[in-house]
Amino acid sequence: MPGQRFQDQPVTGPDTPTDDWQAPTSQARPVAVQRYRSHAPLVGILVGVLVVALVVVAVWASNRLPNGSAPTPGATPTSGPPLPSCPTPSSSWQAIPYEANASTTGCWAVSDGQWDGDTVTLHTTVTSDQGSLDIVFFALDNAQSSNQYDPIDGTMVTAHVASGQSATGTLVFSMPRGDFTLYMAKTPPVMPDLPVAALVIKG
Repeated sequence: MPGQRFQDQPVTGPDTPTDDWQAPTSQARPVAVQRYRSHAPLVGILVGVLVVALVVVAVWASNRLPNGSAPTPGATPTSGPPLPSCPTPSSSWQAIPYEANASTTGCWAVSDGQWDGDTVTLHTTVTSDQGSLDIVFFALDNAQSSNQYDPIDGTMVTAHVASGQSATGTLVFSMPRGDFTLYMAKTPPVMPDLPVAALVIKG
Protein backbone atom coordinates (compact mmCIF):
# COMPACT_ATOMS: atom_id res chain seq x y z
CA MET A 1 0.00 0.00 0.00
CA PRO A 2 1.18 3.44 -0.61
CA GLY A 3 2.94 4.74 2.58
CA GLN A 4 3.05 1.24 4.16
CA ARG A 5 6.81 0.96 3.71
CA PHE A 6 7.38 3.83 6.11
CA GLN A 7 5.33 2.41 9.01
CA ASP A 8 7.86 -0.17 10.19
CA GLN A 9 10.86 2.17 10.09
CA PRO A 10 11.94 3.83 13.40
CA VAL A 11 11.26 7.44 13.58
CA THR A 12 14.28 9.61 14.19
CA GLY A 13 14.33 13.24 14.85
CA PRO A 14 16.49 15.99 16.26
CA ASP A 15 15.52 15.10 19.86
CA THR A 16 16.07 11.33 19.58
CA PRO A 17 19.70 10.27 20.29
CA THR A 18 21.30 7.66 18.09
CA ASP A 19 23.47 4.75 19.21
CA ASP A 20 26.60 6.48 17.88
CA TRP A 21 26.13 9.65 19.97
CA GLN A 22 27.04 9.95 23.66
CA ALA A 23 26.45 12.88 25.92
CA PRO A 24 29.67 14.67 26.96
CA THR A 25 30.75 14.22 30.55
CA SER A 26 32.15 16.99 32.80
CA GLN A 27 34.77 14.75 34.51
CA ALA A 28 38.38 14.72 33.25
CA ARG A 29 39.86 11.46 32.15
CA PRO A 30 41.42 9.81 35.24
CA VAL A 31 44.27 8.41 33.18
CA ALA A 32 45.38 11.91 32.21
CA VAL A 33 45.33 13.09 35.85
CA GLN A 34 47.34 10.11 36.98
CA ARG A 35 49.94 10.69 34.25
CA TYR A 36 50.41 14.35 35.34
CA ARG A 37 50.86 13.52 39.01
CA SER A 38 53.47 10.87 38.37
CA HIS A 39 55.95 13.54 37.16
CA ALA A 40 55.75 15.76 40.30
CA PRO A 41 58.16 13.78 42.59
CA LEU A 42 60.77 13.57 39.86
CA VAL A 43 60.66 17.33 39.21
CA GLY A 44 60.93 18.08 42.96
CA ILE A 45 63.98 15.80 43.34
CA LEU A 46 65.74 17.43 40.40
CA VAL A 47 65.10 20.93 41.76
CA GLY A 48 66.36 19.93 45.22
CA VAL A 49 69.57 18.43 43.83
CA LEU A 50 70.19 21.59 41.79
CA VAL A 51 69.73 23.87 44.83
CA VAL A 52 72.09 21.78 46.99
CA ALA A 53 74.73 21.83 44.24
CA LEU A 54 74.51 25.62 43.94
CA VAL A 55 74.90 26.07 47.73
CA VAL A 56 77.96 23.79 47.84
CA VAL A 57 79.62 25.70 45.00
CA ALA A 58 78.89 29.07 46.66
CA VAL A 59 80.37 27.97 50.01
CA TRP A 60 83.46 26.55 48.34
CA ALA A 61 84.01 29.75 46.36
CA SER A 62 83.62 32.00 49.42
CA ASN A 63 86.12 29.99 51.50
CA ARG A 64 88.72 29.62 48.77
CA LEU A 65 91.85 31.65 49.42
CA PRO A 66 93.48 33.67 46.61
CA ASN A 67 95.89 31.64 44.45
CA GLY A 68 94.83 28.50 46.29
CA SER A 69 97.14 29.26 49.22
CA ALA A 70 96.63 27.59 52.57
CA PRO A 71 95.89 29.65 55.70
CA THR A 72 98.96 30.75 57.61
CA PRO A 73 99.27 29.06 61.04
CA GLY A 74 99.13 31.46 63.96
CA ALA A 75 97.29 34.16 62.02
CA THR A 76 94.57 34.47 64.69
CA PRO A 77 94.81 37.93 66.33
CA THR A 78 95.49 38.09 70.03
CA SER A 79 94.39 40.65 72.61
CA GLY A 80 97.83 41.05 74.15
CA PRO A 81 99.82 39.22 76.84
CA PRO A 82 97.85 37.89 79.81
CA LEU A 83 98.02 39.82 83.05
CA PRO A 84 100.42 38.36 85.62
CA SER A 85 99.34 36.50 88.72
CA CYS A 86 99.96 38.52 91.84
CA PRO A 87 101.39 37.01 95.04
CA THR A 88 100.61 38.48 98.45
CA PRO A 89 103.00 38.98 101.39
CA SER A 90 100.67 37.11 103.75
CA SER A 91 97.16 35.67 104.05
CA SER A 92 95.89 38.99 105.44
CA TRP A 93 96.65 40.71 102.13
CA GLN A 94 94.81 40.65 98.82
CA ALA A 95 96.26 41.39 95.38
CA ILE A 96 95.07 41.87 91.81
CA PRO A 97 96.77 42.62 88.48
CA TYR A 98 96.13 46.00 86.87
CA GLU A 99 96.40 47.42 83.37
CA ALA A 100 96.65 51.20 83.31
CA ASN A 101 96.95 51.16 79.51
CA ALA A 102 98.22 48.85 76.80
CA SER A 103 101.84 49.46 77.81
CA THR A 104 101.52 49.70 81.61
CA THR A 105 100.74 46.60 83.66
CA GLY A 106 101.60 45.28 87.08
CA CYS A 107 100.27 44.14 90.46
CA TRP A 108 98.63 45.90 93.35
CA ALA A 109 98.49 44.44 96.87
CA VAL A 110 96.71 45.78 99.97
CA SER A 111 96.66 44.59 103.58
CA ASP A 112 93.60 44.26 105.77
CA GLY A 113 92.54 47.49 107.44
CA GLN A 114 93.70 48.27 110.96
CA TRP A 115 90.85 50.22 112.60
CA ASP A 116 91.13 52.65 115.45
CA GLY A 117 87.68 54.11 115.98
CA ASP A 118 86.77 55.84 112.70
CA THR A 119 90.33 55.76 111.38
CA VAL A 120 91.70 52.92 109.26
CA THR A 121 95.31 52.31 108.21
CA LEU A 122 96.28 50.21 105.20
CA HIS A 123 99.59 48.95 103.87
CA THR A 124 99.89 48.76 100.10
CA THR A 125 102.41 47.80 97.42
CA VAL A 126 102.24 48.70 93.74
CA THR A 127 104.57 46.90 91.31
CA SER A 128 105.03 47.83 87.66
CA ASP A 129 105.98 44.99 85.32
CA GLN A 130 106.17 47.36 82.36
CA GLY A 131 105.54 51.06 81.97
CA SER A 132 105.54 53.74 84.65
CA LEU A 133 102.63 55.61 86.22
CA ASP A 134 101.73 58.21 88.84
CA ILE A 135 98.95 57.12 91.15
CA VAL A 136 96.64 58.31 93.92
CA PHE A 137 94.09 56.51 96.09
CA PHE A 138 90.54 57.17 97.30
CA ALA A 139 87.80 55.20 99.00
CA LEU A 140 84.01 54.83 98.60
CA ASP A 141 81.73 53.76 101.43
CA ASN A 142 79.95 50.56 100.36
CA ALA A 143 76.88 51.50 102.39
CA GLN A 144 76.64 54.92 100.73
CA SER A 145 78.67 54.93 97.54
CA SER A 146 78.20 58.68 97.12
CA ASN A 147 80.56 59.27 100.05
CA GLN A 148 84.13 59.55 98.74
CA TYR A 149 87.11 59.75 101.10
CA ASP A 150 90.66 60.82 100.35
CA PRO A 151 93.55 59.68 102.55
CA ILE A 152 94.34 62.04 105.40
CA ASP A 153 97.84 60.66 105.99
CA GLY A 154 100.29 58.00 104.92
CA THR A 155 103.38 57.56 102.76
CA MET A 156 101.42 56.49 99.64
CA VAL A 157 98.98 59.40 99.35
CA THR A 158 100.60 59.96 95.96
CA ALA A 159 103.25 57.75 94.37
CA HIS A 160 105.32 57.32 91.24
CA VAL A 161 106.06 53.77 90.14
CA ALA A 162 108.84 53.33 87.57
CA SER A 163 108.88 50.51 85.07
CA GLY A 164 110.07 47.31 86.69
CA GLN A 165 109.99 48.87 90.17
CA SER A 166 107.74 48.76 93.26
CA ALA A 167 106.41 51.36 95.68
CA THR A 168 105.33 50.41 99.20
CA GLY A 169 103.75 52.57 101.90
CA THR A 170 100.71 53.32 104.06
CA LEU A 171 97.30 54.95 103.59
CA VAL A 172 95.21 56.43 106.42
CA PHE A 173 91.50 57.23 106.01
CA SER A 174 88.99 58.81 108.35
CA MET A 175 85.51 57.32 107.77
CA PRO A 176 82.73 55.45 109.60
CA ARG A 177 83.81 51.87 110.21
CA GLY A 178 82.41 49.44 107.66
CA ASP A 179 83.15 47.80 104.33
CA PHE A 180 84.55 50.15 101.70
CA THR A 181 86.13 49.96 98.26
CA LEU A 182 89.68 51.25 97.82
CA TYR A 183 90.55 52.61 94.36
CA MET A 184 93.92 53.09 92.75
CA ALA A 185 93.78 55.81 90.07
CA LYS A 186 96.05 57.42 87.53
CA THR A 187 96.85 61.07 88.19
CA PRO A 188 96.93 63.94 85.63
CA PRO A 189 97.24 64.50 82.71
CA VAL A 190 94.12 62.36 83.09
CA MET A 191 91.40 64.61 84.53
CA PRO A 192 89.66 63.55 86.65
CA ASP A 193 91.74 60.77 88.16
CA LEU A 194 91.06 57.54 86.24
CA PRO A 195 90.59 54.40 88.40
CA VAL A 196 92.61 51.44 87.14
CA ALA A 197 91.87 48.92 89.92
CA ALA A 198 89.70 48.48 93.01
CA LEU A 199 89.66 46.23 96.07
CA VAL A 200 87.00 45.76 98.76
CA ILE A 201 88.27 46.28 102.32
CA LYS A 202 86.33 44.69 105.17
CA GLY A 203 85.25 46.93 108.05
